[in-house]
Amino acid sequence: MIICCGEALIDMIPTTLDSGETAFIPKIGGAVLNTSICLGRLGANVGFLGAVSKDLFGEQILEELINSKVNTSFCIETSNNTTLAFAKIANGTTTYSFFDENSSNRTICLKDVVLDDSVVDTIYVGGISLMSEPNGTEIENFIAKESSKKIVFYDPNVRPNFIEDRSLFIQRFEKILSQSDIIKISEEDLEWLYPNGSFEEIYKQWLNLGLSIIVLTKGSEGAIIKTKNYEVTSRGEKVEVVDTIGAGDIFNGALLSSLSKHKSFSKKDLINIDKESLEESLKFANKVAAISVGRTGANPPFFNELDF
Repeated sequence: MIICCGEALIDMIPTTLDSGETAFIPKIGGAVLNTSICLGRLGANVGFLGAVSKDLFGEQILEELINSKVNTSFCIETSNNTTLAFAKIANGTTTYSFFDENSSNRTICLKDVVLDDSVVDTIYVGGISLMSEPNGTEIENFIAKESSKKIVFYDPNVRPNFIEDRSLFIQRFEKILSQSDIIKISEEDLEWLYPNGSFEEIYKQWLNLGLSIIVLTKGSEGAIIKTKNYEVTSRGEKVEVVDTIGAGDIFNGALLSSLSKHKSFSKKDLINIDKESLEESLKFANKVAAISVGRTGANPPFFNELDF
């Protein structure tokens, strides 16, 4: 089983009324939640580990998880209101204003969570849950406890306007990175984290840390995978973009879903995964993400919707 650990929230998506005024439509969201839903819809054995409010938005989140075939037994119930993210969409690019203080996202408590090694083999982590406290420390400590026996897939998914302490965040990033097996990072994330670095230098350092698979996404230009043995590239799919909300999260879910089906998908063997498997998984991730950006909000397809 894959466990996705992090935030569940509501994306408030802008729409224009007939009067010309802007209204906001609530859609389920959160980087980690989006990835869990994508995995569930694609048929992966996946559970969501995060705080879900008892309010009406929390009910909406739980309903969507269940409908998307995501195991909800790991959800942590909280009376705090659901975290809200108001989206602004301009020229196909989305930025957010988060309303997170004293919200559900701040109430993740993981110190008593124990994952059965015979059931759970992979943890997916990232998103805004790692950018604030006390949830950031909770997840950081949880990964430290679990990473020795489980594959860790990490997407920092940097939101600069949400990070209160840059140096603290970079320390946490480097610690989780050193415990990870797979990292997906966007060009924008890389530039923020390493303003004077180059990917060609950085990925080699990361491989030396023990990472098996490094993925760099380049928006509409596609993505690159680096391992100790191979470089694999895939062009982005040409599609009419409605919005990019959750595109990276859905890419991650599709990539992880595909990778997890291959015989080399274990903490010990992942470093030796073959080139054909990498190419197949990267192509699949790009196609699934392309379907999502043609829809409003983070809305990954179910496997039976795919025609490839």
